[in-house]
Amino acid sequence: MKEAQKRTIKNILQLSSDFLTEQGVESPRLDAEVLLADLLNTERVKLYVNFDYPLNQQELDAYRQRIRERARGKPVSYLTGRREFMSLELIVEEGVLIPRPETEELVEEVLDFCRSQNWKQPKIVDVGTGSGAILVSLLHYLPEARGVGIDISTRALEIARKNLKRFDLKNRAGLLEGDLLKPLLPEKEGQLDLIISNPPYIPESEISRLPRDVRQEPREALAAGDDGLKIYRRLIPQARRLLRQGGLLALEIGHDQSQQVKDTLKQTEGSGYWQDIRLKRDGGGRERIILALKGSENDGD
Repeated sequence: MKEAQKRTIKNILQLSSDFLTEQGVESPRLDAEVLLADLLNTERVKLYVNFDYPLNQQELDAYRQRIRERARGKPVSYLTGRREFMSLELIVEEGVLIPRPETEELVEEVLDFCRSQNWKQPKIVDVGTGSGAILVSLLHYLPEARGVGIDISTRALEIARKNLKRFDLKNRAGLLEGDLLKPLLPEKEGQLDLIISNPPYIPESEISRLPRDVRQEPREALAAGDDGLKIYRRLIPQARRLLRQGGLLALEIGHDQSQQVKDTLKQTEGSGYWQDIRLKRDGGGRERIILALKGSENDGD
């Protein structure tokens, strides 16, 4: 085979896909195509149109490096620096959780709620904002809303700041470094319309059993104590203090944690203080989202 033929997109994709398969990568062909399309700054479909295009040495070296890193378990989104979320292309880099489709469903539920209540200018807080995916999406689709993203990670806030700038949202959003909702207490008590979070919820004992590429993501964005409920126990009472009457708390949960999180809501100081607690399932039928409204002091008496 001539050297030029060895370098064609068709040949390189096949070799790369075979290599990733041997290394146990879950979606070898797709990953090989996504990484090459990103490197060549083109669409995946155009790779097939240009199957006979030969890669130059610089392109070939860069692509081989990407494939080696993917084979070692580095997530595709860290290699491309991008992830689509809610039809928005976000900057995603090492140091933040990669946004998941399940979290898109959380955002959709919140958008539906805001529209049903005619909330045009809600005051939003995204707890554990990471890349800013939730905050950016809500502000993008609620053009009069204002929000704050909070994270304990300086690195995460750097990336969230890039995404706010990318979508021209810096004039409607702020970022705070701190532990859960502490940066807003007590100054903002009773003033917020919406608190939303996709917190860590995986038990420590299960982290080692996660897929290899997931384990490349920040441990502090995944693990939450012995039972995965540590963050909910701290966040829910804080949210109760900060939300106004009728305000919404929206949480992503592990698929087997719904009853425990509901119990935590009900046990929060002030019996009956949370009302209209709703459980939503994700596209796979798993219990994934909890919505709760803050009631008055007398609710449930």
